[in-house]
Amino acid sequence: METNADQRRHFEQLDAVDPLSDLRALFDLRDDRVFLNGNSLGPPPRETWDRLEEAMRRWRDDMNAGWWDHQWLRLPVTTGDRIGRLIGAAPGQVVVGESTSVNLFKLLCGAMELQSRAAGGARSVILTDHDNFPSDLYIADGVARYVRPEATVRRVPTEEIVDHLDADVAVVLLSHVDYRTARLLPMRRINERAHASGALVLWDLSHSAGVVPVEVDAAGTDLAVGAGYKYLNGGPGAPGYMYVAERLLPGFQQPITGWLGHARPFDFTADHRPDPGIARLTTGCPPLLSLLALDAGVRLTARADPRAVRAKSRALVAEFVALAEARLARFGVEVTGPADSAQRGSHVSLRCASAPRLAEGLAARGFHLELRPPDLLRFGLAPLYIRYVDVFDCVEALERLLADDTVGTVQGGPRR
Repeated sequence: METNADQRRHFEQLDAVDPLSDLRALFDLRDDRVFLNGNSLGPPPRETWDRLEEAMRRWRDDMNAGWWDHQWLRLPVTTGDRIGRLIGAAPGQVVVGESTSVNLFKLLCGAMELQSRAAGGARSVILTDHDNFPSDLYIADGVARYVRPEATVRRVPTEEIVDHLDADVAVVLLSHVDYRTARLLPMRRINERAHASGALVLWDLSHSAGVVPVEVDAAGTDLAVGAGYKYLNGGPGAPGYMYVAERLLPGFQQPITGWLGHARPFDFTADHRPDPGIARLTTGCPPLLSLLALDAGVRLTARADPRAVRAKSRALVAEFVALAEARLARFGVEVTGPADSAQRGSHVSLRCASAPRLAEGLAARGFHLELRPPDLLRFGLAPLYIRYVDVFDCVEALERLLADDTVGTVQGGPRR
């Protein structure tokens, strides 16, 4: 009979042949914790410390000259191009901006304006799904309420998105990977169906970029946004990024027309003339320290072979799901999302009634994850630093917590 020690050795052997194992040492990780919420906030690369210390010295020594002498003003575009390589975008189509929500507001307003000009105002619907990330839904409602009062937001079940494409839809707004269940949507197929109906598609890549292959150019994607602090490891509050397909850029107008999105910002003219390229999406001075931290995270992410990243992501997910079903199902724990790892992002959510207590118990044992009320435990399996043995140890700890809870319920009534 196979023991826990035998099973753990299997996972240790997987780590021994992991082609990405050397990258783990490039992160500044604590030895007493397993960081399973990197899909919410990635850990700091060791290089980030050096980049920030260097920036502080340059700030002190060079002051304003640093914007030019050290190319700080160009960093939104140069880091954007680095992110572009991660998501399959040719240069000049990605730029780092503000938060993901503000970036989404910019792109959604610009997309609605494009469609209004193209269709003479006939298209006024923003089509999205009930399960989209709440902030994305709030932004869509805000655009319709305050900026495009003729617009309406139509929320439908995710699986019915393509069935609701009609002559009224201007923009389809979707998350590539569901933030709860990790369901991965078919980008190319949805793009094709939307384009056939005359709609544009705006994708949120926050839970896919850096861990799931995203070929935005090849898939015919129109627009995309994404977070910088998740799998790109840019740090707390790191700025997000925007992608606008080259074919749309010449006529794309964003609503927050600040001075650094101007074609010649230092002419200080009274009228706004947008930059001819992707820099037209920028607004004010870039948040330099946050941007440098993001750049360090993106550089580290780019060192990995994307095929190896996806292969390990799928393997981690498959091992986690198999362990959870074998060892936790008897306690009423349910694995959510698609059974096939090819149809998932890189996190796994477990549904259980005692989720809040279990999250607290796991944290006390060094396993840090996300709780999504009311009953979901979300485990981010970031391939660059999560080991196979971390998956085994986490599920084993969860099994022990559930077993203790069962004993407590039988012997002394429900535990609080």
